[in-house]
Amino acid sequence: MRPILVMGICGTGKSTVAQGVADRLGGSLVEADLYHDQASVARMAAGMALTDDMRWGWLDRVAAAAAHAPRRAVIACSALGRAHRDRLRAGTGPLDILFLHGDRALIAARMAARRDHFMPVSLIDSQLAALQPPDPVAERAVWLDVAQPIDRIIDRGVSAATASSPRG
Repeated sequence: MRPILVMGICGTGKSTVAQGVADRLGGSLVEADLYHDQASVARMAAGMALTDDMRWGWLDRVAAAAAHAPRRAVIACSALGRAHRDRLRAGTGPLDILFLHGDRALIAARMAARRDHFMPVSLIDSQLAALQPPDPVAERAVWLDVAQPIDRIIDRGVSAATASSPRG
């Protein structure tokens, strides 16, 4: 089965949606945050954005984890740029993409409310500047507004993933 990439800027709910989709599909969650090196986590925690050179190894590790997942991989990863998604695809093959997007103020409020996460609210603008939204046709991306209830987002994600992904 084609892996599913749940992507978007920080604070859009990638981890929650990816876990919900994985649970409903019997898939394997690949949480990209777990594959950052310590230097990258420290840099982000200090409010500094990563460069692409800092992202390549991380994306390779995420792709390898997804490619070796025991069940259909559901990847929670920002994958902000087309080059980032291409790097993932180089290791996983084609992806189904669920793109989480929404109002900046809503996302900032959600980030401000969360605890024990290394990504500060101050990085929203750098993430928005780096974001190249995926093309719905060329990249097989379904756009999901994060203002919707989480169960509805997960339902739509599961429906899209089961309708679009060929077996094998």
